[in-house]
Amino acid sequence: MRTYWTAYRLAEHGHEVHVVTNAKEVSPPFRMHMRPDDWARCEARFDTGSLTVHWSDPVDRSQSYIPMASPFVSKLASIAAKVHAERTFDVIYSHYMEPYGVAGYLASEITSVPHVVRMAGSDAGRLWHHPQLDALYDHVLRSAESVIAGGAVMQRAIERGVEPSQIVFGGGYTLPEALFTPDGPVIDIKSLIGELGSAGPLGDTLWGDFTGEQNYFGVYGKLGETKGSFALLAAMQRLKLAGVDVGLVAIAHGKPDVERKFRQMAQELGLTDRILQVPFLPHWRVPEFLRGCLAVCCLEQDFPIRIHSPMVAREALLCGCCLVASKEVLRKLPEYDRLPSGYGCVAVDNVHDVDELARQLADIANDPAPAAAVGARGHDFARRLERQTEFPRRLDKILTAAAARKHLPATFSGNSDKPGSSDDSFQLTRLCADALQTMTGKRLPTNGQIDITQAHTILGAIRKATAKGITSPKPLIPAVEIEITVATAERALGELRDGETQEAFVRLNIGRWALDSDDFAQLVPIQNPHLNIIKFDFDVSHYLTSRNVDEFPLVVTRRPSYVVVFAPAEGRRSEPLLIDSATARMLQLCEGRLTALEIATRLKSEEGTTSVEGSLAWIEELFRRGLIGLRDGGQNRTGLRTNKKSANR
Repeated sequence: MRTYWTAYRLAEHGHEVHVVTNAKEVSPPFRMHMRPDDWARCEARFDTGSLTVHWSDPVDRSQSYIPMASPFVSKLASIAAKVHAERTFDVIYSHYMEPYGVAGYLASEITSVPHVVRMAGSDAGRLWHHPQLDALYDHVLRSAESVIAGGAVMQRAIERGVEPSQIVFGGGYTLPEALFTPDGPVIDIKSLIGELGSAGPLGDTLWGDFTGEQNYFGVYGKLGETKGSFALLAAMQRLKLAGVDVGLVAIAHGKPDVERKFRQMAQELGLTDRILQVPFLPHWRVPEFLRGCLAVCCLEQDFPIRIHSPMVAREALLCGCCLVASKEVLRKLPEYDRLPSGYGCVAVDNVHDVDELARQLADIANDPAPAAAVGARGHDFARRLERQTEFPRRLDKILTAAAARKHLPATFSGNSDKPGSSDDSFQLTRLCADALQTMTGKRLPTNGQIDITQAHTILGAIRKATAKGITSPKPLIPAVEIEITVATAERALGELRDGETQEAFVRLNIGRWALDSDDFAQLVPIQNPHLNIIKFDFDVSHYLTSRNVDEFPLVVTRRPSYVVVFAPAEGRRSEPLLIDSATARMLQLCEGRLTALEIATRLKSEEGTTSVEGSLAWIEELFRRGLIGLRDGGQNRTGLRTNKKSANR
């Protein structure tokens, strides 16, 4: 899927792209159902770019040898070499090591064309660790012009002899927005069943008696224990026994033993009439399937390949679907904390807790109205992510540089796929210490991580230098004071959080399974207890945005400014957030007594310039960012409910 859209987008950007693939050799159940129109979409022509596909022939007697296997590597490398002889390549790009990276290496050796190699997930996390494969894979990586990698893959590649200068950060990946959108055609299940009934060599990949006349959940991808497939079946049985009339359409398959287990379990649970399993469909038909689902399940949990990041969640979100996903999957989304459960998705804490999973699915089936609002918010979240991602321009730069036998500048490289927030609370203080050392020649304690005690020592040294008549250090004082104040507040919040045993911060605590579009104004916002608002009597913005001491103001501006600090979570700190006075006042009013509408109305009365609609929108943004929680207005307004059921909900 990623290869298809990558090739398509590069061709769309004006490149002549040739894809060499063994895709036609795939057999059921992993073979896609392709119509004539779908085969035609495999190639494309644009004003200046083109996409051409070269298929390997399925194995037959003419390719026979002992022990028998399709010679994928040999065929792919040979086809590429022949195409190159007819139409010279500038660069060879392979995605996934087996067999494509190995074949790409051979084609590169034959043609003397630079090779760019990229791993995906299971090849890096499993195949690369096999003792009969790792030496070859190491050689392929070391021989490549560039290796696209980040995080753990990058570290292992360096350990295995790949030069750091060879490694480039590939950036993200985006889906075509015109296709993955809430608006568009929806697959008619009955018509699809008829279409598949007359299809060609798809084996028995069409299975089950569900006809799509009732609402249905959707699932697609591979079947397996770590995919939540069997927990989902058990939950579906709970729904049937409870009289919940809902089906399951699965564009999902697995190896023969997994496939048999899935169907056997469905039969034993009496779910044959509730399930329809259909062949895999082409990527461009996936949105048609997603739009027809009441909700889409992505329940991968305890997956052994940690770097694996399924695209199902992003595809479902972009299509405006109500996504029901494991927390493991959600945490792999960038900025996932801005997608609260019950607001932009439904988060499953433990997929294997069948009773809880069944309850969450039953809530959706019995009260489907909020699903559209949840899907719309998820769509907005996913669109923001897509538009922050440089694709395919980033890959275009990598391939262009490789074709010229050049390495991209260091600014284009990265050491992780998901840059996180900094854990250094004293970046400005370090700059100040270095600057003071330059001014006075006196060495200050800045080796390693600076702590509060060292920061106070540095602040004392700066004040002492200023008292001696050295005026240049004076602008450094506020910068260090800001970071000491922030770090002190973070430490206090961290100690409070560690000591909590009862009350937890619940982002959305309402009786309904999700927030509908018209419910927001009547909910009660309550400030996150794991944050604190610090008020300074001078403008701190110039300091917080500075990258060196030369950018510090010579004289501080005397006006109130506000900074939100957060308790460290999971061993990581969040960067302080600079807010304006109106936001500070808004957070002050979020003390659990006023509804969002009442807060917006009061702000309009106090400020006189902020509209009620604008304030409501900003309160909702504060909720998305995790600064406030929301609960029903009818609850006791002294605090949040914290029982297990409401917390999970």
